[in-house]
Amino acid sequence: MRKMNDAIVLPGFRPRRMKALYICLAIVAAFSLPRAIAGTDMKEITPPACGSSACCPSCADKDWTIELGSGAAWSNVRHGQPNQAYTLVPITLTASLKIDDVSLDDFLGGWLRGYTEFYFQGEYQQIVRGPENHFEGIMVGPRYNFVQPGWVIVPFVEGGVGLGFADSNPQWGGLGQDFNFTFSAAAGARYDINCDWFVRLAVQYQHVSNAGLSEPEFPNHPIDELGPKISFGYSF
Repeated sequence: MRKMNDAIVLPGFRPRRMKALYICLAIVAAFSLPRAIAGTDMKEITPPACGSSACCPSCADKDWTIELGSGAAWSNVRHGQPNQAYTLVPITLTASLKIDDVSLDDFLGGWLRGYTEFYFQGEYQQIVRGPENHFEGIMVGPRYNFVQPGWVIVPFVEGGVGLGFADSNPQWGGLGQDFNFTFSAAAGARYDINCDWFVRLAVQYQHVSNAGLSEPEFPNHPIDELGPKISFGYSF
């Protein structure tokens, strides 16, 4: 080793070479630091996975749903004439079509933000307690879904009208005839498991009667049922 201006210089290293080495290290650091910072930023802004049509554009493109449901309902809980006590187990198959886009974003602070569907439903109700044994029919109507950005739970309200047939027993205080009309109203919430599958929970009121067509031969004793329902569905 030898001294140059009181600095120790290792054999084989000249001041020019050391200066060039420092310049190379500075250039490498200048290129590496922005990439490291950019990589950190990208991790921070990556959006979370979402399975709801309320926050995923790819989910919102699905216009149809189909679902299979069941539940329980009770009607006319007072015993004796003219109101018989009923217990019913409904089974439903429902197809729904989305008929508009999400709107009302700014109305009343956005609490009514949502979209409308029109549903078509076939139902079979097993009457486990009551004068009849079964009721089967069809129903159609609108459903309004309340959606908020980021939510996977979608509250809804719906109503429908339809018609159906039962094995009536008017002599036992049941429906006045086999052919009947029906209407319903329901409220509940849908839980979006992912873009394809969902679960729906609801409480539904349904009225079944013949609108007086069986009178005066047989009295019109309607069924006014109320109960919870659950269904599993697929969106496409």
